[in-house]
Amino acid sequence: MSLAFALASATAALMHATSVSRQCAVGRASSARLVEAAPPPGFVWATDDGADAGRPAAGGPDWGGDLAAEARIAVRCVQRAMQLCQALACDMRVVDSEASGKEMDECDVTAGVSFIKAGDSTPVTAADFAIQGLISQELGRAFPADRFMGEEDAGDLREDAALRSLALRLSSQYGGEPDEAAFLASVDRGLEPPRGTGERCWVLDPIDGTKGFMTGQNYVVGLALVDGDGEALVGVMGVPAEEEVPPIMAAVRGHGLTWWRAGGDAPVEQEAAPRPAWADGGAAPPWLISPQRAFAECQPFGAAHPPSEVCCGAMIKYFYVAAGRAAGFVQYEEQLKSWDHACGLICVEEAGGSASDCEGGRVAFPGRTFRVEGGVVCCSRWASEEVRRRLLGAATRR
Repeated sequence: MSLAFALASATAALMHATSVSRQCAVGRASSARLVEAAPPPGFVWATDDGADAGRPAAGGPDWGGDLAAEARIAVRCVQRAMQLCQALACDMRVVDSEASGKEMDECDVTAGVSFIKAGDSTPVTAADFAIQGLISQELGRAFPADRFMGEEDAGDLREDAALRSLALRLSSQYGGEPDEAAFLASVDRGLEPPRGTGERCWVLDPIDGTKGFMTGQNYVVGLALVDGDGEALVGVMGVPAEEEVPPIMAAVRGHGLTWWRAGGDAPVEQEAAPRPAWADGGAAPPWLISPQRAFAECQPFGAAHPPSEVCCGAMIKYFYVAAGRAAGFVQYEEQLKSWDHACGLICVEEAGGSASDCEGGRVAFPGRTFRVEGGVVCCSRWASEEVRRRLLGAATRR
């Protein structure tokens, strides 16, 4: 083994260990705050007593308008899910996977904790199931008339007693029902088909970027509410490893974007983001694409200006665009899954950006999957019209 390779390996291991150690510390501190403040089922959210006179407080009773209750409970669900993830991360073996993209190998998983999905080589952990069961139950109590859609189902849990036991323990630890049958039913509730009544539907990705979760990198907990026409009304993204800004962004259609911490029942008074340096023009701005290999065909700024590389998963890329760290993001696929995109898309739009298909058309989420022309193209509020034109053009199939 060369000295350079040994140093690189040691550095990577240290980065993994530091990331997980930081998540554990954050998780323990935030968990303590959440346990102290944890409301019983059917709780009523408090208003912000520090509001300026004459205007609604950020996070006060008027935040979100008619969707205020939905937005606040969605934030609460994501907060609990983040704490659940961090609790498991403290005890989980950190993986240094050599597999490409979002895929992992059988040697990367741990029996009773994680496994590889049949057919697509992507990982699933006990936390994915625990979060889906927990949030399904929370939303079912709060909004019984709404449908619920989740990425997972309980089939694998029924076949693996150790995985089932861990997922149930994690879910009940953070407020879920301790009964096994009720837990499995709540996970399977994510498969409910449309009722045909124009009902609203909650859309959950328990962990977007599970590989990132297992390797000590970035991942996102994403929850959205869509109406009967498939339009996103509420979107919440939680990024436990985030340090530059508060780790949760929450959007309500027509009411903008708010930032939240991993604990607490009111948003953070966040200063307006400064204009990023890339917005002043000059060199090609930072941009993102998924899948990464699509850069061979999709080159909005030419071959000399590749996209930035970030951890697997579409949702973290929406987070970066909404936060102004990237000018735009191209999801260069036409057949997509609703839970990967619904909450990210509304967060970008309510942050002042834009999101559409490659022809500028509306993106809707009518079912578990949806189709777009060319792909999804979203742009930061700071992106120029020229940047948007280039991204849309690059996503157009020829």
